[in-house]
Amino acid sequence: MPKETELTERLELARRLHDGPAQKMIALGYRLDALIGEPDLNNDFRRELREIRLNLIELTENLRDELFLLSNMDLQLAQSELQQLLPDFLIEFEVDSSVDLTPMENSIAHLILEIARNTSKYSSGDQFWVRIHLDNGALLIRIGDNGAGQISIRERSLGLKLINSQVQALSGSIEMHSGDLGNEYLIEIPLP
Repeated sequence: MPKETELTERLELARRLHDGPAQKMIALGYRLDALIGEPDLNNDFRRELREIRLNLIELTENLRDELFLLSNMDLQLAQSELQQLLPDFLIEFEVDSSVDLTPMENSIAHLILEIARNTSKYSSGDQFWVRIHLDNGALLIRIGDNGAGQISIRERSLGLKLINSQVQALSGSIEMHSGDLGNEYLIEIPLP
C-alpha cells in the first residue's frame, strides 16, 4: 500500500474515532457529572460515580493519545515521545545520517513507540536504545533495553503482535533476543 494512501486511511480512522467514540465518551462524562450533582444521591453512590468518572477521564485521555499517534509521525517526534513513555530510562537514539527514511519514517516511528510501550509495561531495566543504520543494502534497526526477562515474540501479547505486524508491513523480518542482560529486537528491512 503506498504511504500516502496509508496516511490518508490513518487520518480518516482518527477522524472517525474522534467524531464517534470520543464524542460519546465526553457526553457520557457529562451525564455522570449530572448524576454526581444530584442532591438526593446517597454518598456511597456519589463516591462510586466519582471514581467511575475519573476512570472515564483517564480512558478519554488515552483515546486522545492514541488518536494523536494515528497521525503522521517522524523520528524526532518519536524520540520526544520516548521521554514520556519511559521517564525513568536513559535513552540512546542513534540514526545513521546517510539513511533516507522518508518513505517509511512514520511506520518506523510507530514501531519504535510500540516497542517502548512494551518496555514500559514489562521491563525492569533503566536503559533503552534505538540504533538505525544501513548494512548491505538493508536497513537494520536495533531496539532494546537492559531489563532482565524472557519475552518471546511468539507470545500472545497484543503489543508483540502489533510489533510483528508493523515489521511485516514494511516487508521486514524481526528477531527477539531476551535474557538476563536485557531484551533486544533486531529488525531488518530491505531497501528498494
